[in-house]
Amino acid sequence: MDAVMWLFLAFGFGFFAYLMYTRQFKWLLGVVRNLALGVVGILIFNFLFSSMELAVGVNPITALTVGLLGAPGFLLLYATQMLVR
Repeated sequence: MDAVMWLFLAFGFGFFAYLMYTRQFKWLLGVVRNLALGVVGILIFNFLFSSMELAVGVNPITALTVGLLGAPGFLLLYATQMLVR
């Protein structure tokens, strides 16, 4: 498990260096902004819909889904939760 984690860490740093080299840092900041807003949105929706037992866990996968896809990713997570439930 540790080897896989180190591989992902190395890939992440390499990807970050590539973005910095190609001057697309603005895109990365947009993803980080979407990620932060998405996690806050998930927490708010989990609080609001707790009586309906509709909750999406906050973990790296859901955070990246919202971070990369934005609002459609947010809706996708809750739609998937409704289908699985």
